[in-house]
Amino acid sequence: MSGFTFELVAQKPPRPDRKTTFLLLTGTAGPYGEVSLRITTYPEEATLVAEGLPEGSISHPDNPAEGLIAVDAQTRLTVGGVTATVTQNRRALRKEGRGFGIRLGDRKYTYLRLDTGEEELRDSERGAVVRQRGPYRGSRIVMVALPAADAIDLALALLLQAADTTQLTVPGMIVAGVMSIFNNGQGNM
Repeated sequence: MSGFTFELVAQKPPRPDRKTTFLLLTGTAGPYGEVSLRITTYPEEATLVAEGLPEGSISHPDNPAEGLIAVDAQTRLTVGGVTATVTQNRRALRKEGRGFGIRLGDRKYTYLRLDTGEEELRDSERGAVVRQRGPYRGSRIVMVALPAADAIDLALALLLQAADTTQLTVPGMIVAGVMSIFNNGQGNM
């Protein structure tokens, strides 16, 4: 498949869901059709609903704050019924070392922030599969599905738009380290 670009745009949730929805992102993912990513406040979870993509969710049992989902060893990430294992070396100085390591079935991924401010999902065998760029997550996100991407790659990349990725940068890593001291060392990976 050739690559394609699409936008995720923040939408106002339907009236009955406004109190429990932190963020609702929708867009049209090229040949996969309409996609919707809803981050709820209770339970604190993000779910992906898309006609042409596998369903998935990301959650954390002890999310420290209302909003984006914290990423550490306790994060629960599923795509197409398969649960992923998420790791990160928060003490790494290089961006590749700080990236999230994701093992989904027999696939191995790394999700990292590039020097340009973009974020990228890389498969260990195929290389870069999806890139994300744009301003703050709450407004408009540009997603670029590269030619090597398939439905599972795209679903995973979309779910990671609900993740708190501040620790992928050096300043974010420093803040996370300081906060772990106040959090009795919890969250270390």
